[in-house]
Amino acid sequence: MKEYLFVCGSGIKAEPASSRNARHLDVAGPRQNVKLRLADVSRPLLSNLPDLLVDLLELASYVYCADQRAGRGSDTLPGAGAAWRRHLRFVVPVRCPEVWSSADVRGSLEDVLGFLSDDHYQFEFVESQAPPEQKQLYFANLTAGDAFSPDDVVLFSGGIDSLAGTVDSLASGKRLLLVGHHSAPKVVNIQTELVRELRNRGYRRQLFHVTVNVTNLGAGPIEPTQRTRSFLFASLALVLARMVGRDGFTFYENGIVSLNLPLSGDVLGARATRTTHPRVVRGFEIFFSQLLQRQISIETPFLWLTKKEIVERLLSHHADLLPMSVSCVHPISWTKEIRHCGTCSQCIDRRFAVLAAGAEQHEDENGYRVDLLTGDRSHEDLDPAIAYVKFARTIANMESTRFQTEFPHVSAALHSVPGMRASEVLEHAWALHRRHAEGVTTVLSDATKQYSGDLVRGRLAAGSLLSLCFARDRVETVGPDTTSEMAAFIDRLAKPVCDFAVDEVGQRICFRGNLILNGSGYQLVRELVINHRNAKRRNEDVPYYWTSDLAQALDMEEPALRKLLGRIRQKVESQLIVDQGVVLPNGFIENMKSKGYRLSPELREVSLADLQA
Repeated sequence: MKEYLFVCGSGIKAEPASSRNARHLDVAGPRQNVKLRLADVSRPLLSNLPDLLVDLLELASYVYCADQRAGRGSDTLPGAGAAWRRHLRFVVPVRCPEVWSSADVRGSLEDVLGFLSDDHYQFEFVESQAPPEQKQLYFANLTAGDAFSPDDVVLFSGGIDSLAGTVDSLASGKRLLLVGHHSAPKVVNIQTELVRELRNRGYRRQLFHVTVNVTNLGAGPIEPTQRTRSFLFASLALVLARMVGRDGFTFYENGIVSLNLPLSGDVLGARATRTTHPRVVRGFEIFFSQLLQRQISIETPFLWLTKKEIVERLLSHHADLLPMSVSCVHPISWTKEIRHCGTCSQCIDRRFAVLAAGAEQHEDENGYRVDLLTGDRSHEDLDPAIAYVKFARTIANMESTRFQTEFPHVSAALHSVPGMRASEVLEHAWALHRRHAEGVTTVLSDATKQYSGDLVRGRLAAGSLLSLCFARDRVETVGPDTTSEMAAFIDRLAKPVCDFAVDEVGQRICFRGNLILNGSGYQLVRELVINHRNAKRRNEDVPYYWTSDLAQALDMEEPALRKLLGRIRQKVESQLIVDQGVVLPNGFIENMKSKGYRLSPELREVSLADLQA
């Protein structure tokens, strides 16, 4: 475990002996290397800022900047992640040392930061020699007028979640103080544009926006993960909340990001961000309450919503605001026309949610440097996209009883949601992830149908997400000299037909290619094929099989039947496109409300011998 010592400020009476090897951080003075500025704060608000909150502002800035200056271990995670973790020691000057030296305050601070970034923290607080007037240095563009009296303080990033939550609250008549943090001008410009647009839509009297800039000066980040950013963000929100007389604030973040289960097995500790995890939020509440000796509450209204569902909420109010929001974490790559790289996890999550919500007409696909589904990722980091899809597929194919076993990280949240028992939290978490997985797999299924011809002919880039998801290596390719000829030949062919055969002896359903259904899949199709076969023989429309009757015939409960149908449909439909280039218009097994299920009339049953031939 790497160890770092950060000696902060310039008013420490006696620095520790080991400080010869320490790294210095300072928010003011000749050695200033941490920038802390809050813009557009009203003078009446500033008059309400006590020294204890100035201490918190400085501390949060030091922790955030130190996090970026302290490198972690190797990406290979030797020792199951031990080398990834750090021991971070701080010596911090404060104006209220009697409060900060409390064992409860220091202990709760070290606990929540330890879980947030998966590091070990140790703090020593000493009395500051800086005059209280120093706080004036942190506030720019002071405005005159009366103090704003909001109904809520909201953390505002300019992304979809915070924008949707803000619009929801404004539509209900609430007055909001929006707190936006940024470390780059392009980010604050996005936030300012959105606030200006909201004011132009009639919410002028309901909005007050404070932008906060905290950055390292004179040194680039060594460690890019910024796991402690939410501590800085929450501390800023608390300071402003207390300045307007409120005892809490609101984080708008979807539940998938908040719970943030590892997408792949090598994501350990701090590599799985916990910025708004329920345990972190409760930890913030405990620390802030002990620090101020009053009950502080933090609301997370979107904890049980997927990003797709949040997009739908935004569409119900102001759909045209969607393209003005930005989710990408690489502002250095933004241009006026392209504000999303398309390769970071936030871009991938955003675009999947937009497509799942059917909102693609509200967002220009050219606003992404790399298209989600068809863009070539050969020269990009493939891991985020592949892990994202693999995670959704894993959830989609999983039984609820396996959820906690397969994703034990969910246990960290079970006792951290107020008013809910652990079993209820687990049930909600499972339902949340199932809805998320359904959204992702539906996008992939629809895209597979849309690009079926390109997939079969190998026209999509090998590094595109669709090609990577559906195993192009299983499609037999032709040499470069015959590719165009073969493509033209395929274009002249009739629509591909899906042939299948029932192997009664081997108890299998066999398709042309490599797809075989056995076990419960065989039993399900074998039951449905009776109506299918009889209707074809009489040249009639294939009738539907009542859901209750089908469940009874298979000796299953209806919920279990629906799960089985979902798994079988996904397996068959994704494989048919690869093996045969077949896309069934309404799915392999069709469903009609109030009628039940049937095999697609597009299917053609043949003998097992003919199929093998």
